[in-house]
Amino acid sequence: MTKWLIIDGYNLIHRAGDYRSGNCRSGAPILREVGMPRDLAGKRRRLIQLLEKTVGILAERITVVFDGRSGGDGHSGGDGHSSGDGHSGDGPDEQESSIVEVLFSPRDKTADTVIEQLVFQAGLAGRPATAGRVVVVTSDRLERETTEGAGAETMACSVFLDQLNETLVRIEQELRSRGAAQHPATPLGNPFSGLAINKQGETSGA
Repeated sequence: MTKWLIIDGYNLIHRAGDYRSGNCRSGAPILREVGMPRDLAGKRRRLIQLLEKTVGILAERITVVFDGRSGGDGHSGGDGHSSGDGHSGDGPDEQESSIVEVLFSPRDKTADTVIEQLVFQAGLAGRPATAGRVVVVTSDRLERETTEGAGAETMACSVFLDQLNETLVRIEQELRSRGAAQHPATPLGNPFSGLAINKQGETSGA
């Protein structure tokens, strides 16, 4: 299991839009729900809610970093440049979670910078490689190169979305199985077992 999963929140949300519309390599029935919020705050809440279910399964610790600058979400495309699509970057409010660590970058920094600082502070550079110790989820090419250089592993958003979806489906199936085991269906039995049939074909109670 990964010890620490650091996620570029807006980059993942941006990529999830392509994922849900079928532009990525596989389907995502949970992420493609009819009730998926359209507003940015709702998408943040939804992402955090999904990640909360996977703490201790996908990773021991999960941190999601959102760009906190006003006037744009600053999520980056695959070329490493900010998209600047006009999403407002407000601070933490109802998006906070007691299970998933949710960070908003200061006004003078991007989410990429905060992620890089987290990786550098972890002191991974120069240590023996340990698979899955710290994994950064982003499709930003420059961000991946920078954090890999600091000793972290990286994962593209499309790959992580596959893992997230598979994990959520497995959790749902296990919950259903447990529910069925705790509340097994009562056998109907033979509804005519209490009747005795005589030779004239008449019935009477047993």
